[in-house]
Amino acid sequence: MALESLLILPITILAFLVLLMLIVFVHEYGHFSVARLFGIKVDVFSIGFGKPLLRWVDRKGTEWRIAALPLGGYVKFFGDLNAASQASPEVASQSEGAPVTTQFPKPGHEEEVSQGLTPEERKVCFHFKPVWARAAVVAAGPIANFLLAIVIFAALFMTFGRPSLDPVVGSIAAESAAEEAGVLPGDRIVAVNGRTVERFDDLSDIVILSGGDLLRMQVIRDGAEIRIDVTPRRVQSEDRYGNKVDRWLLGIYGDENAYSFETFGFLGALKEGVGEVNRILGLTIKFIGKIILGKEDPAQLGGPIKMAQYAGQSVMSGFDESGYQEAPSFWTKLKVSLVDFISLAAVVSVSIGFLNLLPVPVLDGGHLLYYAYETIAGKPLGVRAQAIGFRVGIVLLASLMIFVTWNDINNLLASFS
Repeated sequence: MALESLLILPITILAFLVLLMLIVFVHEYGHFSVARLFGIKVDVFSIGFGKPLLRWVDRKGTEWRIAALPLGGYVKFFGDLNAASQASPEVASQSEGAPVTTQFPKPGHEEEVSQGLTPEERKVCFHFKPVWARAAVVAAGPIANFLLAIVIFAALFMTFGRPSLDPVVGSIAAESAAEEAGVLPGDRIVAVNGRTVERFDDLSDIVILSGGDLLRMQVIRDGAEIRIDVTPRRVQSEDRYGNKVDRWLLGIYGDENAYSFETFGFLGALKEGVGEVNRILGLTIKFIGKIILGKEDPAQLGGPIKMAQYAGQSVMSGFDESGYQEAPSFWTKLKVSLVDFISLAAVVSVSIGFLNLLPVPVLDGGHLLYYAYETIAGKPLGVRAQAIGFRVGIVLLASLMIFVTWNDINNLLASFS
């Protein structure tokens, strides 16, 4: 037991680094691959920030780096001042000292601002590409994150099948909202608030994101359809790793005698993978909406510490023998841990993709917002407006990171109390 305790921290750190580096690499490779497709020169492809620990240059002149601080990464295009794709002084020489992001400072002054570039250099410069090409390069990062998740889910559904539990009530927690509302074991829940329920997971998603609102359930009991109104309660429970979480619950448990695995061929698994990514995106958007409306606790938002915690727990999950009916082999334990870890990678990849699409300057979504303005207005957003947006974006992003890290620390301390 003492040995296991000593191994928890290094395993958690290693799992977190592997998880983050995988997702960052895929995200940045999305930008990189589309940039190369459009003939844009890439100066640097970096996993991590700060001092490079390892670097090499490929045959097209791109310097690949693995840096000391592995909490992210970037692709620096030719003509960029920095990793946020601000144009360099050579490209934006008429900016009157104000920084710009991905646009020319003055429309129609391309020749003037590119005095220091040769025709060949202008041809491979990111900032001289048409707006649709720049938008495609920027969007490719989050899209790559979504594609990674789709591939992971599809591979899991093809290899192991998709777990499925019919929405039939197996048991009910004492003094729970479901018991008070009159839900009985054996009830089959077919719809909630008009939304069809096909799996028990569908019911769980609705309840967890209910915000405590009244749920109108259509239930089949003894062959007849009846309606039951029930209001979820905020309950402290445990997730699959034993972490304490506060969430809305009814107190309904599924009938595990109906538990099965649905298997799929290639196309079916791909379709299910797309559906799973859409489900996670939908849950994420609804959860943020509930926070904005004051129906969810912002303290539920997690950051890098929580991600590291779950990464470590996922890679050790298969070695917790309490979840097995019989003593498993080492390879069974390893398989369970691997499936848990790559499943987590898929979920985090979707989250990172979504986060980067938020319309905040500095993030990919902020660049896309600027490009949308340029497309509609027929000219780039003004230099001063871009500079203000860039600074506001940094403040917002830094504030979010401080907030979620504070949440992580509080939740971690609470787990020891």
